[in-house]
Amino acid sequence: MAAPDLRRPFGAGLSVAAQTVRVPSLSYMSVAQEHEMLTAFNRYGFAILRCAEHGGSRQDLLGLRRRFGVPAPHPRADGDGIVPISPAEPVTGFLGSSRAEHLLHTDGAFRDRPEALITLQCVRPAVRGGLSVLASAQAAYLHLARHFPGRRDALAEPDALTITRTDQSSTQPLFRRRGGVLTLRFRMADGVSRVVPRPDVRDQYAELCRFFAAPANRLRFKLAKGDVLIADNSAVVHGRTPIPAGVPRVMRRLNFDATGPTCARMAFGFPAAPARP
Repeated sequence: MAAPDLRRPFGAGLSVAAQTVRVPSLSYMSVAQEHEMLTAFNRYGFAILRCAEHGGSRQDLLGLRRRFGVPAPHPRADGDGIVPISPAEPVTGFLGSSRAEHLLHTDGAFRDRPEALITLQCVRPAVRGGLSVLASAQAAYLHLARHFPGRRDALAEPDALTITRTDQSSTQPLFRRRGGVLTLRFRMADGVSRVVPRPDVRDQYAELCRFFAAPANRLRFKLAKGDVLIADNSAVVHGRTPIPAGVPRVMRRLNFDATGPTCARMAFGFPAAPARP
């Protein structure tokens, strides 16, 4: 996989249009379009594919397996690994299927080995509410470094945080360092999850939550029908604004282990210091 040396932190001011790549479909991209997707992904940790054909097609979404590898497990996934996301079909214990705000998080935080790559396909956008929200783990890490000099590495210790949902639980570091590359696994206490930081890192965890809640640090946008969001689950946290009563919204989630051939050219994680312009 590519080293994340060029990965940059971002906030509310990032241009979503600059991260959006127009393609015929998920199955058919030119070499130039694929390069554009990889450039966007490697720079900020996510890209949006805007499909001219087969908008919202389930089969087109499944075509990503040829690029990204094996679908990740999920308690609500079907036989192909797809998780339907709609407030019309709420599931107890799964906030994403409700109308409530889905606070920023990384997927698979309840498991010891979370998925590497997330994809979200818009089948039917909400006419009101239901905005996608992203934030940069690298920006949060740099913020903690300024506020807690000499202490942020405590968040990289193996028992820094315990996250629990129903029968799923994992005790883990928030930040993991491997060969100079950092990754984040994160969840807020959101009414479904129980999050218990170790006593000596409670203040840092609280500051991390405040950082991700601040509007200046959150990029908000609406996915159009057929759009597919692709994001590095270790470098970008994601969530959703509330969906008003009576407003439909339909998405499909299909996450991957990042073992596919395209992933060899994709950067995962982030460096501790931002790249130079």
